[in-house]
Amino acid sequence: MDLSLNIVEGGPNVRGSILRTNQAFLELVSEKTTLDYGIAFASPQFSTVSECNQFREVWVDSADEAAKAIEQADAHFAESGLTCNRWAPAEDQKPETIEPALLAAGFRRDDRVAMALDGWPASMESPGQYRVLPARAMRAAFAEVCGQRATDAEGDARVEVDNERLDDHRLDAFVLMDGKKPVGVCSLFQVGDIGRIIDLYVVESARRQKAGTEMARHIIALARRLTVSVVCLEVRETNEQAIAFVKQCGFVEAGRLVEFVRDNHNQ
Repeated sequence: MDLSLNIVEGGPNVRGSILRTNQAFLELVSEKTTLDYGIAFASPQFSTVSECNQFREVWVDSADEAAKAIEQADAHFAESGLTCNRWAPAEDQKPETIEPALLAAGFRRDDRVAMALDGWPASMESPGQYRVLPARAMRAAFAEVCGQRATDAEGDARVEVDNERLDDHRLDAFVLMDGKKPVGVCSLFQVGDIGRIIDLYVVESARRQKAGTEMARHIIALARRLTVSVVCLEVRETNEQAIAFVKQCGFVEAGRLVEFVRDNHNQ
């Protein structure tokens, strides 16, 4: 199967796939409400998890509308005692139209790289020492790794979010085991013909020991069996090490995504 027809530098296919899967992933734990300038995703249950409270698909035509959008979004979240922590412009929205107003409101720009497989890579050699097991059958191990990834502000709530998402039929989540010790997690989230790699994370003690490679090998093999048309993920632009790693696994850059986050709510 040739994936190369779906990968166009700067094109809408991969970027649009990531935006689409981001929304679907949020819907697993957040309430969706359409406002005048975008879609609000709010989660009173997980108020301390910044990822669960976002304003997405934002579209404004002017700086005046940007200010109105901020006022409306903040009011909507405040009704539930929440704070909107992340804004994501619509696919064709120029960030420059909305950026000045968001910076003034305490947000900062967060640039991300959209990446996708440019074709099925050659068989990746397994390091041999690891086992990749379904997370639904290994919930305690899955929670242990997710707890190490959570920030102090998120605490146990982040683990609860990850655990709740496990039961969605579109999500295939896995735990990487080194003997009896869980050392990583990774998921493939399938939305239509899109295979989105989510939360590839390896604990500090297991890094640079081929743990990430083993997880990537497993997830890519699963995506191939599911015959998806696009296999994609996003990486923060400043994370050069992660970008280099996924390139080694066969991914190429396919455009940029711009979001805005409030200070002290880094994800």
